[in-house]
Amino acid sequence: MSISTRGAVVADLPSKTTDALAFESELITQEIEIIAQAETAFAATPSQATFTAKNIIKSLAVSLVGLFLFLFPIPQGDGTFNIPLGVAISWLEGLDNFNIATWALVAITTASAAGSVVALIRKPRNAAGVAARAFKTHPIFVASRVLGALFAWGIMLGVGPEFIIADWTGGVMMGIATHLVAVFLFLGFAIPILTDFGIMEFFGALLSKVVRKLFTLPGRASVDLMASWFGSSLASVLLTRGQHEKRNYTGREAVVICTNFAFVSLPFSFVIANTIGIEAHFLPWYLIICAVCIVLAIITPRLWPLRNMDNSYLGGAAAKDADEVVPAGANPVKWGLRLAADRASRASVRGVVTSGLKMYVDIYADLIPLILAWGTISLAIFEFTPIFQWISTPMGWYLGLFGIANPMNYAPATLIGFLDMFLPALLLSDAALNTQLVLGALAIVQVIYMTETGVSILKSKMPINFGKLFAIFMIRTLIAIPLIAGLVWLVF
Repeated sequence: MSISTRGAVVADLPSKTTDALAFESELITQEIEIIAQAETAFAATPSQATFTAKNIIKSLAVSLVGLFLFLFPIPQGDGTFNIPLGVAISWLEGLDNFNIATWALVAITTASAAGSVVALIRKPRNAAGVAARAFKTHPIFVASRVLGALFAWGIMLGVGPEFIIADWTGGVMMGIATHLVAVFLFLGFAIPILTDFGIMEFFGALLSKVVRKLFTLPGRASVDLMASWFGSSLASVLLTRGQHEKRNYTGREAVVICTNFAFVSLPFSFVIANTIGIEAHFLPWYLIICAVCIVLAIITPRLWPLRNMDNSYLGGAAAKDADEVVPAGANPVKWGLRLAADRASRASVRGVVTSGLKMYVDIYADLIPLILAWGTISLAIFEFTPIFQWISTPMGWYLGLFGIANPMNYAPATLIGFLDMFLPALLLSDAALNTQLVLGALAIVQVIYMTETGVSILKSKMPINFGKLFAIFMIRTLIAIPLIAGLVWLVF
């Protein structure tokens, strides 16, 4: 299986208190000052002095390692393949003979909850310090971390309400969260290896005109697409978050990438097909998914809310022509190498380690406890209440327009994917083939899953909230259904 992972649902958050806003403003200001000293993202032209054989070799060598980790296909012997990072993660999980991952999860959530409660009571002295970054957060998130710790202990010990510790609620989320512990152990250092040595600048120069015209994005976004297509949609979101915080993407660009380019990986798409029971049709089915995803990535950035999003860089700097735009008369390959060499000249092992450690703090102290808490609550709502059946009634009417058999029975599959991309597959195992093909593909092209990418997007510094994220999900869903249904009718 690929390194794709799944996590939690989120509720719309109340306005932050004045103190919390002031504290976070201080944090952001200090982080931007640090980034400004370390990065020269807005340089109009890369320095000629950095365009040397040494920097070109440095860029190519390290970037090739990053591409290998995320993109190199390794056959698994069962008709599927995995990437090196996925193989490493599987190996690590195979060593878990003494339930190490579960205990690690319990320890992580407990430390996160205790630290955040202390930080809520007593403000850390250094607003940009490790303790502040790890534990200082809004009271809503403090409560979520505490719930995550309580759920972790209850699920592990089998103590607590049935709707929390049941196999299909807390049990599922416990498995997802423990998997994340292993995933991020490798991703923390792998992502800066891929992004910090010039490969994004190189591909950006080669593809800037095409990607900008089609998707309203800089060419470097093609790397985010490849990272998710062959690796993990969550890896793509984390990669994009980092690039946004380094002011290589504007807020609008970062949100467009995360909601349109963070595809479910090819290997995990096969897992979905196998779960539904349509693996015999996988190739044409997956080609339909690819075609629809490309069409959606062209359309949705030009619609509300993505079209009207803040298009400035973090800190308020206005959007400007990217460095990767090839000057008139320049060779795209040579210009891309020049950009890559300039970027590599500013990268170092120390920078990779620093980036990796910051990601560990963000993921282990913040994201994993929220995924466990919100995911468990969301699955409990789905499993033990009829809410999703009620709210999906209009989607049943909509599906009926496109020839879906028993549309009301399978209408919840169009919305439950917002929580987790795997849930629709579980609802479709006994459906007609046409329904399986259409709604199975829909679950993948919806792209936004709270248990995989949604929490990470909402916890970032991108200009997006829960309401707009759900609106983008619904827009993708409503446009995708007739496209998929039409292509399935033509192909099958």
